[in-house]
Amino acid sequence: MILLLGGTGTYFLELEATLGAGNYQTIETPYGTAGSIYQPERFAGKIGLASRHGWGRLDVSPPFVNSRANIWAAKELGYQNILSWNGVGAINQLLQVHDLVVLNHVLNGTKTRPINFAGDLPNASAWQIAQRVFDPASASVLYQQARRYQARSFDCGTYACSEGPRLETAAEIRAWANFGADVVGMTLVPEVLLAYELGIKFASLAYVTNFATGVEPSTGAPRFFGVEVAQTCLQIVLATAEQLLATNEVSTQ
Repeated sequence: MILLLGGTGTYFLELEATLGAGNYQTIETPYGTAGSIYQPERFAGKIGLASRHGWGRLDVSPPFVNSRANIWAAKELGYQNILSWNGVGAINQLLQVHDLVVLNHVLNGTKTRPINFAGDLPNASAWQIAQRVFDPASASVLYQQARRYQARSFDCGTYACSEGPRLETAAEIRAWANFGADVVGMTLVPEVLLAYELGIKFASLAYVTNFATGVEPSTGAPRFFGVEVAQTCLQIVLATAEQLLATNEVSTQ
């Protein structure tokens, strides 16, 4: 089972027109009510779609997404893989608006978000982060599919996650550039770390929607938002999910 986790513009998608008839599933978790997952009938429970920010409108801004409930629910419902997308600002000056980046590293710049499950336990011990929190096999297929939709797709990139909801300062962007960040957003942490902790394989596609504060665009439009971002990204992650299922490359953890 594969969960598609949507970011920018997901709440504007017309799901029945895009994915066919389906139903929403919502469950309670030890961390509160998880966001609803849309389960299209044609996938017979093998693929679901969740929206970080709610359905129909932007209900939940990035700092307030209940990632622990959402990731816990994914595990509880049997999802072994997550394919997400994120709208991002470009830090790397080689990037342009509309570029696609399959992420392979993350920098955590958040301050107040719970970033694990074990931390709730008084006897919790440190747990190891592997060299890669992103699944290389899923990321490879995601990159193949991204190239079908956008020639300017990149198979690696580092995502800096800021606390939000305010945009980052130019000084913060310069600092993250020095740390090696290529793009910046507000949603990938803690979800990727939580998925790793629960043994869910995770791959993520970043869609460059704008330039980070203080980064001067070298060419092209300065920004691009809207439902088109979600429509493009959904096609890519859905094609990736179908290929992973067809080739039996879904986690069995």
